[in-house]
Amino acid sequence: MGQRDHGDAMPAHLRQAVLPCAVEVINLLEEVLRYCAPDRAEHGWARMCMYRSSDAMDTLGRLTGVIAAELVAGGRDPRGVQRLLRSDVERLRTSDLARVDGASYSSDDLEYIPQWLYEQVQRSVGHVLLRLNQVIVVGHQEKNPDWYRHCLYNLSEMMDELGCLNRAIAVVNADVLNRETLARYQHLFQQRSRRDMPDAEDFSYRAGLLGLLMPNKGSAWYVIGQSRARRRNDPKADSHEWRVLQMLAALDMALQGLHWMGADGRLLDSRRLPAVSYINALTAVEHDDDEEFPPLYWLPPEERAQAQRAMEKAFGAETVQAAQASIPSER
Repeated sequence: MGQRDHGDAMPAHLRQAVLPCAVEVINLLEEVLRYCAPDRAEHGWARMCMYRSSDAMDTLGRLTGVIAAELVAGGRDPRGVQRLLRSDVERLRTSDLARVDGASYSSDDLEYIPQWLYEQVQRSVGHVLLRLNQVIVVGHQEKNPDWYRHCLYNLSEMMDELGCLNRAIAVVNADVLNRETLARYQHLFQQRSRRDMPDAEDFSYRAGLLGLLMPNKGSAWYVIGQSRARRRNDPKADSHEWRVLQMLAALDMALQGLHWMGADGRLLDSRRLPAVSYINALTAVEHDDDEEFPPLYWLPPEERAQAQRAMEKAFGAETVQAAQASIPSER
C-alpha cells in the first residue's frame, strides 16, 4: 500500500470499532445530561459530568488512535498523521484553568448547575451527537477515498468540544474544589494527547481487530479488538445498537445534514434542544429503570412536548406509547 493510498473506503476491521465507540459515547452523554439537569443535579453534578465527559473524550480518542495506527501501518509518514490529527490546535481538558469573566462561585452557588453552563452542556452534547453520525456515515460508505480525513476531522472536533466542556466545568468549580480533586474528576492521568497517537495500545487494538499475531497480544486492547472483530457487523433490529443508529440518523435528517452548523462549525443554538430531545427519546424508549425520574423528564417542563414529538419521529408513535406505559406519571 502506498504512502497516500488508504483504500476507497474505511477497512472492514475499523468499521468493527466505530459502532461500539458510538454506542459507548451515547451512553456516556446520556449520563452527562442526567447529572447536569438543573432539576436533578444537586451537589454531585460537577464530579459526574467531568467523569463522564472525560470517559467520552477518551473513548473517541481510542477510535482516533486506531485510525492513526492504520494510516502509519499503511505507510503514511507519522508527521503527516499528526497534521491530520490537528494535534497542534487540540484543546485538552486539563489545560491551565482560566476564570470565566472574572467570576467566582461559592458552594451555595453551585448546589445546582448554573443555567448558562447547562445550556453549554446541551450544546456540547448536541455537537458530539451530530458529528458522531458523520463518522458512522463515512465509515459505511462504499466509496470514499478521503474517509480517514473526514473521520479524523470529526473525531478531533468532538474530542476538543468535550475537552472545552470539561474544562469549563472545572473552571466554575475552581473556588470550591482544590486542584487535586479537580484533576481526579477530570481523569488527568488517563488523558492522552493526540500528539502521542498512535501509541503501542493503538497498534495492539488494530492487531486484535485484524487477528494478527503480536508479542503483546495479551494487552487489554488486543483482547478488546479480538472481541469486536467477532461481533456481528450489522446490529440486530431492535437492539440498543440499532436504536442508537436510528436515533442519530433521524436526528441528522431532522436537522438537514450539515445545516446544523454555524459559520464557525459549531452547533447552532436553535439546534441545541432538538439534539437533547432525541437523546432523551432514546433513553425513554430503552425502558430506563429510574422510576422516580424517567428519562423524558430530565428536560424542563416546557420542553417535554418537543421531546415527545422527537421520540415519535425517531421511533414511531406505537413504540413510544408502549415505552411510556412502563414509566410512572410525573409526581
